[in-house]
Amino acid sequence: MKKIPEEPAALEKRAQPGRVRAIILAVIVHAAFFAFIVFGVTWQSSPTAPVVAELWDKLPKADKPAPPKPPEPEPEPVKQEPPKPEPPKQEPPKPEPEKKVEPPKPDPEIALKAERERKEREKKERKEKERLEKQKQDEAKKKKEQEEAAKKKREDDKRRADEERARKEQQAAREEAASARQKAIDGWVAQIRNKIRQRANVPDTVTGKPSVQVRIKILPGGEVLDITIVHPSGNRVYDTAIERAIRSASPLPVPPSDSELFPTFRDLNLNIEHER
Repeated sequence: MKKIPEEPAALEKRAQPGRVRAIILAVIVHAAFFAFIVFGVTWQSSPTAPVVAELWDKLPKADKPAPPKPPEPEPEPVKQEPPKPEPPKQEPPKPEPEKKVEPPKPDPEIALKAERERKEREKKERKEKERLEKQKQDEAKKKKEQEEAAKKKREDDKRRADEERARKEQQAAREEAASARQKAIDGWVAQIRNKIRQRANVPDTVTGKPSVQVRIKILPGGEVLDITIVHPSGNRVYDTAIERAIRSASPLPVPPSDSELFPTFRDLNLNIEHER
């Protein structure tokens, strides 16, 4: 009856318990075969023993011939067991096709939560960006206001300095003009006083330095219109002599009628002190 070969997997499972013994037996057989080859070659190649001859003067008594030695039996060759056929190589099991794992379906609640978080994050980022932009604009506006305020202050300081300088210049000009005017007036007054003194006939009985203040109304051209004693000197004779001298000195030396100085001489207060 023909034996049906078993499946490789079943054969492998049944041969597993005797594998160690099979390996040991194969090693022993190979070792014996190797020893047989080595000893057989050594026995065949052993050298022939040399022939030794002995010389005798007399022949010895003949002994009974010794029986020939039986030849040594040749060692029987060790029967070599035929090597066992190697078991057929088993093909590696084919890997099973991987099953496609379908990704889990996203939870709508998680997706909604993630969307809300994303929107909130974008809202916060937008607010932060707007805050930074507003802060930047406020800083720029504040800086611009400070620069404008500093510029306005510089302009105001310069304007005030210019105004102050102009005022001082004008004041100096006015003072200079007033000084020049007063100097001119003082010159005309000195001429009037000298002319009155030249016409004054003060008696020798007047002693000391009496001083009289008179108010003279003068017409254009220097004509004397009226004389009033404002502060008498205390010496009636001196006051009368000065009044007569004023009328005698008319017309008095005054500026031209179209001059800006003449209005000062229309109503002139004059102090005249006696000089001896």
